[in-house]
Amino acid sequence: MVVLHQGRWSTYVLITCGENNQHPIRLYDIARKSGHAVAETTLEPSASQVVTFEATTATFSSEGRLLAVARSDNAVHMYDVRALTKGPLATFKHKELDAVGSAGYGAVHACWVEGRDRRRVGIVSGGNDGCVRVWDPLIASSDKSQGKVLARTEFDVAYFAMGDMWTGEKPLVLGHCGGGLYVYDHLDGDGLPIC
Repeated sequence: MVVLHQGRWSTYVLITCGENNQHPIRLYDIARKSGHAVAETTLEPSASQVVTFEATTATFSSEGRLLAVARSDNAVHMYDVRALTKGPLATFKHKELDAVGSAGYGAVHACWVEGRDRRRVGIVSGGNDGCVRVWDPLIASSDKSQGKVLARTEFDVAYFAMGDMWTGEKPLVLGHCGGGLYVYDHLDGDGLPIC
Protein backbone atom coordinates (compact mmCIF):
# COMPACT_ATOMS: atom_id res chain seq x y z
CA MET A 1 0.00 0.00 0.00
CA VAL A 2 1.32 3.44 -0.88
CA VAL A 3 -0.30 6.87 -0.59
CA LEU A 4 0.69 9.98 -2.52
CA HIS A 5 -0.61 13.33 -1.31
CA GLN A 6 -0.06 16.43 -3.48
CA GLY A 7 -2.10 19.53 -2.71
CA ARG A 8 -5.78 18.73 -3.15
CA TRP A 9 -5.12 15.34 -4.76
CA SER A 10 -4.39 12.11 -2.97
CA THR A 11 -3.75 8.84 -4.73
CA TYR A 12 -3.77 5.47 -3.02
CA VAL A 13 -2.38 2.27 -4.55
CA LEU A 14 -3.25 -1.09 -3.08
CA ILE A 15 -1.50 -4.27 -4.21
CA THR A 16 -2.88 -7.51 -2.84
CA CYS A 17 -2.36 -11.22 -3.34
CA GLY A 18 -5.30 -12.95 -4.98
CA GLU A 19 -6.09 -16.50 -6.03
CA ASN A 20 -3.71 -18.46 -8.27
CA ASN A 21 -0.78 -16.12 -7.58
CA GLN A 22 -2.62 -13.15 -9.14
CA HIS A 23 -1.72 -9.75 -7.71
CA PRO A 24 -4.27 -7.00 -8.40
CA ILE A 25 -3.10 -3.37 -8.39
CA ARG A 26 -5.88 -0.93 -7.59
CA LEU A 27 -5.57 2.85 -7.90
CA TYR A 28 -7.90 5.00 -5.79
CA ASP A 29 -8.57 8.74 -5.85
CA ILE A 30 -9.09 9.49 -2.17
CA ALA A 31 -10.65 12.91 -2.87
CA ARG A 32 -13.60 11.23 -4.64
CA LYS A 33 -14.46 9.23 -1.48
CA SER A 34 -16.22 6.66 -3.64
CA GLY A 35 -14.48 3.57 -2.32
CA HIS A 36 -14.14 2.26 -5.88
CA ALA A 37 -10.87 1.94 -7.76
CA VAL A 38 -10.40 4.40 -10.64
CA ALA A 39 -8.05 1.92 -12.36
CA GLU A 40 -7.16 -1.72 -11.84
CA THR A 41 -4.77 -4.18 -13.41
CA THR A 42 -2.82 -7.29 -12.39
CA LEU A 43 0.91 -7.60 -11.87
CA GLU A 44 2.63 -9.35 -14.75
CA PRO A 45 3.44 -13.02 -14.03
CA SER A 46 6.97 -13.82 -12.97
CA ALA A 47 9.37 -14.33 -15.87
CA SER A 48 11.99 -16.03 -13.69
CA GLN A 49 12.30 -19.47 -12.10
CA VAL A 50 10.19 -18.24 -9.17
CA VAL A 51 6.69 -19.67 -9.47
CA THR A 52 5.14 -17.59 -6.71
CA PHE A 53 6.09 -14.02 -5.96
CA GLU A 54 4.87 -10.95 -4.13
CA ALA A 55 5.24 -7.20 -4.31
CA THR A 56 7.79 -6.15 -1.69
CA THR A 57 7.67 -2.35 -2.12
CA ALA A 58 5.73 0.20 -4.15
CA THR A 59 6.69 3.85 -4.43
CA PHE A 60 5.57 6.91 -6.42
CA SER A 61 7.95 9.22 -8.26
CA SER A 62 8.00 12.76 -6.85
CA GLU A 63 5.54 14.14 -9.43
CA GLY A 64 3.18 11.21 -8.84
CA ARG A 65 2.89 9.93 -12.41
CA LEU A 66 5.16 6.89 -12.17
CA LEU A 67 4.93 3.93 -9.82
CA ALA A 68 7.81 1.52 -9.14
CA VAL A 69 6.93 -1.93 -7.80
CA ALA A 70 9.76 -4.09 -6.40
CA ARG A 71 8.98 -7.79 -6.50
CA SER A 72 10.27 -10.94 -4.82
CA ASP A 73 11.13 -12.42 -8.25
CA ASN A 74 14.10 -9.99 -8.37
CA ALA A 75 12.45 -7.52 -10.75
CA VAL A 76 11.20 -3.93 -10.55
CA HIS A 77 8.26 -2.92 -12.74
CA MET A 78 7.55 0.72 -13.59
CA TYR A 79 3.98 1.85 -14.33
CA ASP A 80 2.47 5.12 -15.53
CA VAL A 81 -0.53 5.56 -13.21
CA ARG A 82 -2.37 7.51 -15.93
CA ALA A 83 -2.34 4.33 -18.06
CA LEU A 84 -2.15 1.66 -15.35
CA THR A 85 -4.27 -0.85 -17.29
CA LYS A 86 -1.72 -0.94 -20.15
CA GLY A 87 0.76 -2.77 -17.90
CA PRO A 88 4.33 -1.87 -17.00
CA LEU A 89 6.25 0.70 -19.05
CA ALA A 90 9.49 -1.07 -18.22
CA THR A 91 10.83 -4.07 -16.34
CA PHE A 92 14.24 -3.91 -14.66
CA LYS A 93 15.78 -7.21 -13.55
CA HIS A 94 18.55 -7.90 -11.12
CA LYS A 95 20.77 -10.83 -12.07
CA GLU A 96 19.38 -14.31 -11.53
CA LEU A 97 18.84 -15.54 -8.01
CA ASP A 98 21.95 -16.36 -6.01
CA ALA A 99 23.89 -19.51 -6.79
CA VAL A 100 23.79 -20.72 -3.18
CA GLY A 101 20.39 -22.25 -3.89
CA SER A 102 18.19 -20.27 -1.52
CA ALA A 103 15.17 -18.57 -3.02
CA GLY A 104 16.18 -15.30 -1.33
CA TYR A 105 13.91 -12.31 -1.06
CA GLY A 106 14.18 -10.79 -4.55
CA ALA A 107 14.15 -7.03 -5.02
CA VAL A 108 13.50 -6.05 -1.42
CA HIS A 109 13.31 -2.29 -1.78
CA ALA A 110 13.06 0.41 -4.43
CA CYS A 111 13.14 4.18 -4.25
CA TRP A 112 13.17 7.10 -6.67
CA VAL A 113 16.14 9.43 -7.01
CA GLU A 114 16.28 12.75 -8.84
CA GLY A 115 19.09 14.40 -10.74
CA ARG A 116 20.53 17.71 -9.67
CA ASP A 117 18.15 19.61 -11.96
CA ARG A 118 15.19 17.46 -10.79
CA ARG A 119 14.33 16.73 -14.44
CA ARG A 120 15.90 13.27 -14.56
CA VAL A 121 14.63 10.51 -12.31
CA GLY A 122 15.91 7.04 -11.64
CA ILE A 123 14.87 3.98 -9.68
CA VAL A 124 17.29 2.46 -7.19
CA SER A 125 16.69 -1.13 -6.08
CA GLY A 126 18.42 -3.83 -4.05
CA GLY A 127 18.21 -7.51 -4.97
CA ASN A 128 19.31 -11.13 -4.58
CA ASP A 129 22.43 -10.52 -6.61
CA GLY A 130 23.84 -8.57 -3.63
CA CYS A 131 23.72 -5.32 -5.59
CA VAL A 132 22.06 -1.96 -5.21
CA ARG A 133 21.46 -0.78 -8.78
CA VAL A 134 20.18 2.37 -10.47
CA TRP A 135 17.80 2.18 -13.44
CA ASP A 136 17.07 5.01 -15.90
CA PRO A 137 13.42 5.02 -17.05
CA LEU A 138 14.28 7.20 -20.06
CA ILE A 139 16.39 4.58 -21.82
CA ALA A 140 15.47 1.08 -22.97
CA SER A 141 15.50 -1.56 -20.24
CA SER A 142 17.65 -3.72 -22.56
CA ASP A 143 20.36 -1.01 -22.80
CA LYS A 144 23.70 -2.23 -21.40
CA SER A 145 24.02 0.88 -19.21
CA GLN A 146 20.89 -0.10 -17.24
CA GLY A 147 21.38 -1.45 -13.76
CA LYS A 148 24.59 0.42 -12.89
CA VAL A 149 25.90 -1.07 -9.65
CA LEU A 150 26.03 1.46 -6.82
CA ALA A 151 27.06 -1.06 -4.17
CA ARG A 152 27.78 -4.79 -4.03
CA THR A 153 27.84 -7.21 -1.10
CA GLU A 154 28.58 -10.89 -0.71
CA PHE A 155 25.00 -11.58 0.46
CA ASP A 156 21.48 -10.67 -0.68
CA VAL A 157 20.54 -7.05 -0.02
CA ALA A 158 18.31 -6.93 3.07
CA TYR A 159 17.57 -3.19 2.96
CA PHE A 160 19.14 0.07 1.87
CA ALA A 161 18.42 3.75 2.32
CA MET A 162 19.39 6.67 0.12
CA GLY A 163 20.23 9.83 2.04
CA ASP A 164 20.26 13.50 1.09
CA MET A 165 23.91 14.54 1.21
CA TRP A 166 22.92 18.22 0.96
CA THR A 167 21.37 17.95 4.45
CA GLY A 168 24.32 16.04 5.90
CA GLU A 169 22.97 12.53 5.40
CA LYS A 170 25.08 9.68 4.02
CA PRO A 171 24.35 8.99 0.33
CA LEU A 172 23.80 5.24 0.83
CA VAL A 173 23.43 2.90 3.79
CA LEU A 174 23.21 -0.81 2.96
CA GLY A 175 22.45 -3.83 5.13
CA HIS A 176 22.78 -7.39 3.81
CA CYS A 177 21.36 -10.77 4.83
CA GLY A 178 24.68 -11.82 6.37
CA GLY A 179 24.26 -9.16 9.05
CA GLY A 180 26.69 -6.62 7.57
CA LEU A 181 26.07 -2.88 7.38
CA TYR A 182 27.88 -0.54 4.99
CA VAL A 183 27.82 3.25 4.97
CA TYR A 184 28.90 4.98 1.75
CA ASP A 185 29.94 8.59 2.14
CA HIS A 186 31.65 9.46 -1.16
CA LEU A 187 30.05 10.23 -4.53
CA ASP A 188 31.38 10.00 -8.07
CA GLY A 189 31.11 12.73 -10.71
CA ASP A 190 27.49 11.77 -11.47
CA GLY A 191 26.50 12.14 -7.81
CA LEU A 192 26.29 8.37 -7.29
CA PRO A 193 27.77 6.58 -4.24
CA ILE A 194 31.21 5.12 -4.82
CA CYS A 195 31.39 1.40 -4.05
